[in-house]
Amino acid sequence: MRRSRLFWLLGIGAAVVVLGAVGYAALGWPEVQAAIVRAAIGRNLAKAAEMRALVDQKTLRVVLCGTASPLPNRERAGPCAAILVDGHVFMVDVGGGGWRNLSLWQIPPDRLSAVFLTHFHSDHIEDLGEVNLESWGQGRSGPLPVYGGPGVDTVVAGFLMAYSQDESYRIAHHGAELMNPDKFTMTPIIVGHADGTALEEGDTTKIFDENGLVVTAIGVNHFPVKPAYGYRFDYGGRSIVISGDTKASPSLAVAAKGTDVLIHEAQAQEVVSIMHDTMLAAGKDRAAHVLADIPSYHTSPVEAARIANAAGAKLLVFTHLTPPLPFWLNDRVFMAGVEAVRPTGTRVGRDGLMISLPPNSSEIEIDDLN
Repeated sequence: MRRSRLFWLLGIGAAVVVLGAVGYAALGWPEVQAAIVRAAIGRNLAKAAEMRALVDQKTLRVVLCGTASPLPNRERAGPCAAILVDGHVFMVDVGGGGWRNLSLWQIPPDRLSAVFLTHFHSDHIEDLGEVNLESWGQGRSGPLPVYGGPGVDTVVAGFLMAYSQDESYRIAHHGAELMNPDKFTMTPIIVGHADGTALEEGDTTKIFDENGLVVTAIGVNHFPVKPAYGYRFDYGGRSIVISGDTKASPSLAVAAKGTDVLIHEAQAQEVVSIMHDTMLAAGKDRAAHVLADIPSYHTSPVEAARIANAAGAKLLVFTHLTPPLPFWLNDRVFMAGVEAVRPTGTRVGRDGLMISLPPNSSEIEIDDLN
């Protein structure tokens, strides 16, 4: 009996090995490869339809498409958030890799309606050319509005010039009917005071009001960087505030009063200090100098928690995480000391985090697009 059972098991094992070998060999057949590709395309099309339907809903959502700082991070794209609501996609900052993330998640590129820049540090603007080119190539309805403080016109003009030859190649290859040159351009919209000066810390101004969505620009303190803004999005009785880069600013708490979600930059100052001391000891004076400078215009997680408390924010999410840390250590470091100040309602952001705020409700839904 035991011998027959052994032979039976060996026979099953041999059959599995043979079937596996046949299956592996079949991957080399063009017909099998084509079937696999068709199936993958079908899944992507189904996912794209699902995301398009989600964007069309009258629910205010934010997707973190990038949560890193300028320091290289394999696991995170540069600073980027996407607001999804009522058939529109709005981007707040366009850090490197953020647009690629949105594309991988099948968020419809033709629904991009505007970009809001918090400031002009390179890590916040580096994908602007790709954002414009690819959303245009995939059917954006018109020129792309780009909001930002004084100087945004210079940023926009520079990217348009840099991409002008690529634009001409696409038109020549695909035809002007498909690649309408009138829709390729970006329109800079300067946000500031009536006299053309930038908003100061604590200044606010409404810059967008369409179909129930109101966007308010908020002056923050990222000195010597100026202009530097945060943005507040209000829709359906719900709100999201994105701080941009800033030192701890009590006036931001005032502008964010009563918000459902505060997405705030966070810098682990103790780790930055360790990095500084290590670099100095290693004779890396230049790196040490930079590390000594950056705490003065960023906010620690505990400081951000105090801002969220003062604002009465229901949920605080950390982004623009400085410095990059191993995945297993990251959340522990950025949450250190936070619970003593804010026992609940705080989380460390990750690329792909999506927060949904159903209209006229207090519900906060959290998903992960990855």
